[in-house]
Amino acid sequence: MRIDALGALLLVAALTAVGCPWPVRAAPASCAVVDGRSIAGVEIGSSVQAALAVTGAPVREQQGGGQVLYTLPPPWALLVAEGGVVVRLSTRSAECRTTRGVGPGSPRTAVREAYAGSAVSTVTRATDGEWLGYPYSGVAFFLQNDRVVQVDVFRADVLAAGPPRATSQAPAPAAAGPSPSPGPSPSPTTAPGAWGFRTLTARIDNGTLVVTGVVENRSRGAGVYAEVRAFNPSGVQIGQGESPLAPNPVPAGGTGSFEVRVLVADVVRRYTVVIRPIGTIAGRLAEATREVAARDMQQFADVVARQMRVEVQTTTQPANRDTFVVSVTNGSSLLVASAVVAVDLTVTCVVTVSVPAPPVRRTIQENRSGSVTVTQLRPGASARLALPISAGACPEFLTWQAQARVGEVRIGDGN
Repeated sequence: MRIDALGALLLVAALTAVGCPWPVRAAPASCAVVDGRSIAGVEIGSSVQAALAVTGAPVREQQGGGQVLYTLPPPWALLVAEGGVVVRLSTRSAECRTTRGVGPGSPRTAVREAYAGSAVSTVTRATDGEWLGYPYSGVAFFLQNDRVVQVDVFRADVLAAGPPRATSQAPAPAAAGPSPSPGPSPSPTTAPGAWGFRTLTARIDNGTLVVTGVVENRSRGAGVYAEVRAFNPSGVQIGQGESPLAPNPVPAGGTGSFEVRVLVADVVRRYTVVIRPIGTIAGRLAEATREVAARDMQQFADVVARQMRVEVQTTTQPANRDTFVVSVTNGSSLLVASAVVAVDLTVTCVVTVSVPAPPVRRTIQENRSGSVTVTQLRPGASARLALPISAGACPEFLTWQAQARVGEVRIGDGN
């Protein structure tokens, strides 16, 4: 099952929203969407050869890591294959409907109502929308402006003995890094004798907030799941994910564990964990809120680096190696103690070549490079520094192109 990292690839096939009124007629048999199974007669798990025999020749075929992506004619949109087997299907056709009556053009509220009985839902932000997924049903919806643009089906996850992950396509965990400070033990919002948290920890792993915990059931046995919401320093929610506890149901007097992975593109200052009964998005059995300690903000160095804006300029025309400057703006909410900005330049110039005679003028191209280090850059602040450029044959640049990258970011105090 792939919802998040693959979902980013699938956005290429979901750039234009498909608008249609709600409600709409039920899908014809030829375009029925069966959760976890098929779209318009093409089955998950079938061979690519068998699938293309139904869909016809693909519009485009491209490699994506170990996968092959086929752009298909309507009513399909995309087919993803691994090892010659179909693992994911998409549609953006308004006439296609799931067995619960929703599809492209449906509002978010209709999807939520149709899948209210599902064990778990996941919400993942994307560049131009967000994915609303139901991993244990085998279906995900890409939404723009609160309407479904694309529907994906994939093989549904199965509740396992170990703690499942809400975002199964998130990068594999790296070596353990620093974790947010434990702080005081969280307390459940319910009265003693019900549910409570025994442990709760979090860390950042390659742009993913990983929250793990153990919950104690001091009430009757029940099937439950953990919901995690992440918030940036301004209090804006930047991600959400859910995962059922294991074992499930959690027996009376027993404990259950969970791991929820939430993809985030911003700094996480606070996160909340709510334990809910399976089948509802409103019931609460226990709740805890945890702040990420200031000393643990270095975990977000990569996030901050992506939020810094760099402009390369020249103070003269034509430019030369002594006239370049770099403007760096800290678009994050954290103080940057230091950051290295590396710049690669491609330049051209005209030189006179006298050997062999007669002299001729030729245009040549060179690659140059340079770097600067900015320090103590507060949120929203900018710095402008001279950019030393490596030497070369061109004394002046007829044209130039620059590519900058931010690295080695150190998060400072005073956030």
